[in-house]
Amino acid sequence: MNSLLGKLVDSSHIVRMLCIKGLGNVSSVGKSQVQKYSTTVLSAMMAGMDDKEDLEDEITQEAMSGLSKILAEVDESHIRAILINISLKIRPCFEKDKASVRAAAFTLFGNLSRFGDGPSKEPFLEQIHNNFVSLLLHLNDPEVEVRKACKFALKLIGPLIGSTSTNDMFQKFLLDDAHLHYGEFMNNLVKVIITDFPDKVNFFVMRNVSFFKSMWPDIKSNAAMFAGFLMGNLSSDRHTLISKEHVCNALVVLLKDPSSDVRIKAAEAMSWLHDY
Repeated sequence: MNSLLGKLVDSSHIVRMLCIKGLGNVSSVGKSQVQKYSTTVLSAMMAGMDDKEDLEDEITQEAMSGLSKILAEVDESHIRAILINISLKIRPCFEKDKASVRAAAFTLFGNLSRFGDGPSKEPFLEQIHNNFVSLLLHLNDPEVEVRKACKFALKLIGPLIGSTSTNDMFQKFLLDDAHLHYGEFMNNLVKVIITDFPDKVNFFVMRNVSFFKSMWPDIKSNAAMFAGFLMGNLSSDRHTLISKEHVCNALVVLLKDPSSDVRIKAAEAMSWLHDY
């Protein structure tokens, strides 16, 4: 253990990465050993995610994978103080170039849910809401491993989200190897979101708009679709809750996107707004 910790500041990027990998494997030596070294290992993993020379996110990915392993064994008392900090640190990784990094981040967020129903319930629920749109958009990510990671995470956070109907949809439709009819699923889910999270609708719409600038055409298309469904399914007496001018202006920009798929989804989204 001391040898691994001593090499965390090694000048070699590969050595530092392998040290993080080795520390993650502490999860396999038994629960008593995990509890004994948990504080040290968790601190090392957090430090690994802050490695300034990790340009390819290899150390970050190992740290997130290691954290997922450790979280399965560690007691809640050891993670409580850093639970939200971990959530905040991994959020930028949801949008990283490498699919394996995105998948590791979503998987880790799902594993954090193990500690989301105790003393940290309220702050972790806030993190669920903050990451909800990203999870739903990447549920139709271009890469299979990311889609699977999002299914995994959503099924784990489902019981904590505060909506039985939402959780039921996650458990019923987000099957690991089954094909998800994404558009149909999202349109039906949106109706539940509007009913069960009325005060969050504008927040979710605006979060979608922020993804209109995503590097991936698929994610931009998903965001346009999601925003259109949210606004189109909203009853007319609640239209004033939405920043419709901002959303419409952003959709108009998407109509000029280089990707024909994005332009089509933007046009479809705008067709939902005929009552506004």
